[in-house]
Amino acid sequence: MKAVTILKYDETEPNLELREKEIPVPKDSEVRIKIHASPINPSDLMFIRGLYGFKKKAPVSAGFEGSGIVDAVGSEIKTLKPGMRVSCVAPHNDGAWAEYMLTTEENCLPLLDEVTLDEGSCFFVNPMTAWAMVTKCKTEGHAAMVQTASASALGKMVVRLCKEKEIPLINVVRKKEQEDALREIGAEHILNSESPNFTKDLFKITKKLNATYAIDAVAGEIAKNLVECMPYGSKLVCYGALSEKPFEVNSGIILFQNKKIEGFWLSSWIYDIGISEFQLQAKEAQKHLKTIFQTKINKKVPFTEFQEGLTFYKEHMTEGKVVFVP
Repeated sequence: MKAVTILKYDETEPNLELREKEIPVPKDSEVRIKIHASPINPSDLMFIRGLYGFKKKAPVSAGFEGSGIVDAVGSEIKTLKPGMRVSCVAPHNDGAWAEYMLTTEENCLPLLDEVTLDEGSCFFVNPMTAWAMVTKCKTEGHAAMVQTASASALGKMVVRLCKEKEIPLINVVRKKEQEDALREIGAEHILNSESPNFTKDLFKITKKLNATYAIDAVAGEIAKNLVECMPYGSKLVCYGALSEKPFEVNSGIILFQNKKIEGFWLSSWIYDIGISEFQLQAKEAQKHLKTIFQTKINKKVPFTEFQEGLTFYKEHMTEGKVVFVP
């Protein structure tokens, strides 16, 4: 089989190549997936550069999520059968940018009949992250929320999900065309971080809507502004760092305004709620893959052209997903 393989992690020039590998044989607790499609996500770009929360021992094939057909199962597998269509994520070994992948039963979600394999390939990372963070806003009783990177694929999902759950949402973008794209899908409150009045407008609208919950994928100056401008008792949830910059927070804001900063990582959330509860919530979220969680696939790229695919995705990140296909 062919697999896009990391030979060496590097912040600026990660060393990847397409390798021929033996098709892996599942152990008793593993399933083998014949991959249909696997997207490029921002987390994948961080991972291949060695900047993610962990590293796998190189050489190792990359790619966190995908979809495909169950091809073979180990003796301990109870719910999955060969021929089943699944959305899947990679365990702590070879990833989904390959023609076949080994994973575990809990890392697979059987797809509903009405869900295509293309749709299922982009189900785990973005939809379930959006689902978890917006659900958290609702269950913690926040009146309204803010998000950065609002024009991203995940950001647009949050717009639609907040509309469904009737949560007022403030969207932060940095380009005029991103404002227009969000209005087209029904976003009401949009702020451009490049505006000279951005921090003043952010302070006013978060106070007006009592937006005490924010999700941030950018870090840097934007995250700092959120913490400073949001009302008393607010919480900032960091789930990415697209700017690759740290941010400073005055300790007085934490002490006297009772503000909190915490991280969100999908793997930790799944662990916290348990596999059974995750599968229940994922089954409910999957019903919205054609609506709230719809993902535009901008380009399909064969594994043989993976470098071109990576370059194209970096240059067109807000225009839809780039997926690798066998």
